[in-house]
Amino acid sequence: MTASLRKRDRIREHLIALIKARAVGQAIPAERQLCVELETSRPTLRAVVDELVRDGWLVREHGRGVFVGTPKIAQEIVTGLASNQTGYPPAPGKWTSRVIDHSIVPAGMSIGSRLRVEAATPVLRIARQRLVDDEPMALETIHVLSDLVPGASAGDVESGSFYSLLRERYDLVPTAAEQTHEATAADAVQASLLGIGEGAPVLSLERVTRDQHGRLFEYTRAVYRGDRYRLVSHLTLVGPPDEAAPRVTPTL
Repeated sequence: MTASLRKRDRIREHLIALIKARAVGQAIPAERQLCVELETSRPTLRAVVDELVRDGWLVREHGRGVFVGTPKIAQEIVTGLASNQTGYPPAPGKWTSRVIDHSIVPAGMSIGSRLRVEAATPVLRIARQRLVDDEPMALETIHVLSDLVPGASAGDVESGSFYSLLRERYDLVPTAAEQTHEATAADAVQASLLGIGEGAPVLSLERVTRDQHGRLFEYTRAVYRGDRYRLVSHLTLVGPPDEAAPRVTPTL
């Protein structure tokens, strides 16, 4: 690691310690004071502050200063759904759900094509609002083949992990999934339910999941607040340096 990178890491650690000692909305020391304390230049300090602003640790208000913000929720991505009780390592905060819709409907052409079933095949559709520490964070619509989850109620989905429910009650183990992410803008309904402005950036997710028998059984769509949520991948580089390919590896 170069001296300049070590210096930036030291500045970042110092600023995060300052942030953690303050309440949300409280100002951090002025730029000039921080430069003297840290024995650094303004461009170097500003570069680190910019990173912390992007991560949600700080909020810059023009003409007023820099204030403590609310850091983004960091969700790690893993490769092995079956190796983890919930499918993902727990993200920070207290996650709860509020079911908006719970109904059995025909799969239709779109969902049927993804699950490779006939359009008339019944699926359980669960639309829910995900909250972190009582703040709206995501909207999720789950479609699962209904004959695999008889009796699954709205209360079951609100009270705990959906994948834990599948394992413990239905002996249905998610073992593989194809998941895509895309940056999009919130429509009017999404904005209202997430507490953000219409057109605000959101992270859109689509996932198709197989069980332990190789059967496609779940299709999920979700949108997450772009200002409060980010995904973190741990990569392993394999092969010669010039041909190395990143792989996402589990962090449990």
